[in-house]
Formats: sequence, C-alpha cells, structure tokens
Amino acid sequence: MASSLSVLSWNIGYAGLGAESDFFKDGGKGVLPPSRRVVLKNLDGIKALISAQDVDVFLLQEVSDNSPLSWWVPVRSEIESTLDGRRVRFDPDTFSRFLPGPLRIRHGLLTAVGAAAEIDFAPLPPKEGWSIGPVRRAFGYQTARFFDDPRWVLINLHLSAFDDGDIRDRQLARVLEVAQRHYQAGAHVVVGGDWNLILTQPGWPHTTDLEHLFWIRHFPIERLAEGWRIAADEKIPTVRTNQKPYVRGENFTSTIDGFLVSPNVGIEAVQTIDTGFEHTDHMPVIGRFVAVA
Repeated sequence: MASSLSVLSWNIGYAGLGAESDFFKDGGKGVLPPSRRVVLKNLDGIKALISAQDVDVFLLQEVSDNSPLSWWVPVRSEIESTLDGRRVRFDPDTFSRFLPGPLRIRHGLLTAVGAAAEIDFAPLPPKEGWSIGPVRRAFGYQTARFFDDPRWVLINLHLSAFDDGDIRDRQLARVLEVAQRHYQAGAHVVVGGDWNLILTQPGWPHTTDLEHLFWIRHFPIERLAEGWRIAADEKIPTVRTNQKPYVRGENFTSTIDGFLVSPNVGIEAVQTIDTGFEHTDHMPVIGRFVAVA
C-alpha cells in the first residue's frame, strides 16, 4: 500500500432520490421513487460516475438490494458489477422483518477497496434503532484494514438524520472513540460518509421554510481531540433537502458528506463532484490523503 490514499464517499440514495424526487420524512409526499424508469436513469448515472473514478476506496451509503424502495431494480448487484475486481462488503442498516421475498427491504453501507483487505461491521447506538411498521433501522459502521499496509484504517458511516440530535450525539461519541483508539495504536485513520452534521460553515441561497430544516445540526468541532481535522469541500454542497423535487436556489443545500482524519494524515485535496443532484440527493466527495508520520 502506498503512503497516499484516495477515497470517494457517496450516499447514492438507493437510486431513488434523484432531482425529480421528494421524500416524506423530509416534508415531501413521496415514499417510493416516482417510477422504475427514474430509478434506472439514476442508476445509470451513478454507475457511470463510479466507473470514471480512479480511487483506492469507495465508501457508499444507502445501497439497496432488489426491493420496493428501488422498484425492484437490483441496485446493489449493479453497483457491485461496476466495482468488479475489488473487495466489496455490504451491510444493511435498514431492513424489513416478516415480509415475503418480493417485499423484503435491505439497504445500507457498501465499502469497496482495490487491495486485499479485511472489512467488518460494528453497531452504533441506539441498540434498537427505529422502526416504521416492519421496516427497521439499525445503525452501524464498516471498518477496512489493508493486509499489505495495516497502518491505514478506513471507516464508512451513515449517522442518524431524523432525530432531535441525541442519537447523532451518541453515535458521534462512539465513532470518535473508535477512531482515536485506532490512531493511538499507530494507524492512519480516515473516517468518511454521510455524517448528517454540517461540516463547513458556508451557506448557499435557498427558499426552504424553517419547518423543513428541523434535522439540521452542526458538527461539534470542539469535541475533536488535538490534531484531528475535518476534510470537506467548502465550495460545493453535498446534500439537498427533499421536501420537494430539486430546484437550484430553492431547496436548502449544505455539506454533510466528507471526511475526518487523524493527526498523522495529511489532506492533499478534497473535492465535491457537482452532479446537480441529478441522480441522488447527495453529491460524491473525493478525498486524497497522505501518511505524514
């Protein structure tokens, strides 16, 4: 493994939250994507972008198995075929119970690496998560360690969004504890994903009513141990609200996707790829890092 590492993080929204979609938990009306045709359009765009990226690691969130959420389009297997030749691990953090096969829901985290690696999954609080009928959310994170250079540790996460902040606070505390433990053991640590916490301060024009911004929280920088840094793009937002289909300048946008790096990791570059939220309600972020100690 080289002393440098490139990582792409992207919440692909199960290929169902493209520019034409809204979502009921964000104040919209949609539960499912508008149509199977829209999911296929989104998936084609997601696959094309992933295929075009020459990075060492992909940290993806909201990757869905064949389910009603994606109009039975096999999003996960299509993504994995695009990542052919890489070590891939998928762990559902949203899934159904007691539903027959055609109605089964499984979507969550997918980590893909280009080198031999061990990837595992561990839970985040709360233990039970939340449920809507037979659908349950059980939070967790994936950790990747490379066999040829175990100094690098990559963590893929997706923190809670629609809570009063308490769940996110407990999840963040656990992540920071785990990351610090890896660093103290000598690892170069990169934590990436959808934090559901605002990582940078710049704001962009919008006309979104405050009632649709109930979930907004800022990353508590003061809780970072000495030397730890946020790596996020301050020029281009990574997420938009889903109370309505996307209209530039109307939907609230912010940066909640990016990376946290340990003191022994240098940040060479971090850039959001501006997709105009065409294929999902998040935009991908690429970070390039180097071991400095």
